[in-house]
Amino acid sequence: MVYDPHRFDLIVGGDEDWSVTYNDNPMGRPDFIICRTGAETDYYTLALLRHFERRGVRLINGPATIERVADKLHTLQSLNRAGLPIPRTILGTFPMDVDLVERELGFPVIVKTLKGTRGAGVLKCENRSQFEDLAGLLESAEAKADFILQHYVRASHGRDVRVLVVGGRVVAAMERRSLTGSFKSNVSLGGVGVAYNPPPEMAELAIKAADILDLDITGIDILFDEEGYRICEANSAPGFQGLERASGLDVPATILEWIVATQDAPAPAPAAAESSVLADMIFGGRTGLRAITDRNTHFREFASAMGVRLFGASMNCLGQALAPALLVDARSRTGLGLRALFEGRSRTDLSALDDSEQERTLIVVLALAIWAAILPWIADAGAMASGFLSLMALCFPLLYALTAPTGRVGRSVSALAKSDRG
Repeated sequence: MVYDPHRFDLIVGGDEDWSVTYNDNPMGRPDFIICRTGAETDYYTLALLRHFERRGVRLINGPATIERVADKLHTLQSLNRAGLPIPRTILGTFPMDVDLVERELGFPVIVKTLKGTRGAGVLKCENRSQFEDLAGLLESAEAKADFILQHYVRASHGRDVRVLVVGGRVVAAMERRSLTGSFKSNVSLGGVGVAYNPPPEMAELAIKAADILDLDITGIDILFDEEGYRICEANSAPGFQGLERASGLDVPATILEWIVATQDAPAPAPAAAESSVLADMIFGGRTGLRAITDRNTHFREFASAMGVRLFGASMNCLGQALAPALLVDARSRTGLGLRALFEGRSRTDLSALDDSEQERTLIVVLALAIWAAILPWIADAGAMASGFLSLMALCFPLLYALTAPTGRVGRSVSALAKSDRG
């Protein structure tokens, strides 16, 4: 069934935990809700979704995700932080610094409102003169619209690829092409969509974007670039009529099949972490040291990026290590510490390891901590900053020593409980 969010009434603090009506009629608790309001989601809709979420209703997608993706700049910031390629972007301000725009983005330049959808609120300024005219018009009209400025990806003029991701899997894709020579390729604006088989690199990029943005269902728009691909936008409620015509896929049926298959299924068992996996987490991946190195080529920047991560991770580890042993077992202490350090790899569950593998895991973390403690000094940072970062890094060896009072690896809480019952 299709519901209008503005016909709901909800009561907070009522006599019943479930206080929701629709058109003044009591409404039972739904099994799941697919939110299709997308960029048009207002505060009322978000409040309603949060109400459902707090009462255990499965939401596809959730309110926090919808709110983040509705903001194009926030979306791009999240993707860029994860090391995924995006067009170079500047947040618009009044008055506009034309010299800055020309220096950082060049011309032509794309101007977008932060909350536009289906190609609306997007225009291209071909040269500096056009951009100055637009800036003057907006300033004289005292326009208050939030907008961003983006580098024009010339290789993707009039075409892009919409990749539909459902449940972490690419189910369909289409290449959208403009028929009028416009730089916009949206099907809703007269473009045509043709079936497209995305290369593995493009499919992986779309899946990573969906994962980073926590989108169960999404349409990821990808631009062609001289160096590969760039993510243009992500959509929490993608239109799929054009995609269905191009691919022949019954998109609603595909989505429903995935929901039914995962509705009552237990959470997937996390992959067991091995020393080789941890080595990849440290030296590769979008949040590993290699990714940080790619983004921070100067030693000082690299040391700073590592220091920030190690600060948060070490505080987390210390808190877990000092907790009472009956509340937090040794393995979950280690797991939470690693999850804090290696953002984006939270599915790694160290409780699946045997004692010897846990020992090797802790040795890997210990080696990383010692190396990270030395790094600030190599980077020639200030003495106080270097000492502080080193102290934070060496919290990991402390965690290693505190794992269990009688050895490196101790029994888990579940094992202790079983022995008590015996």
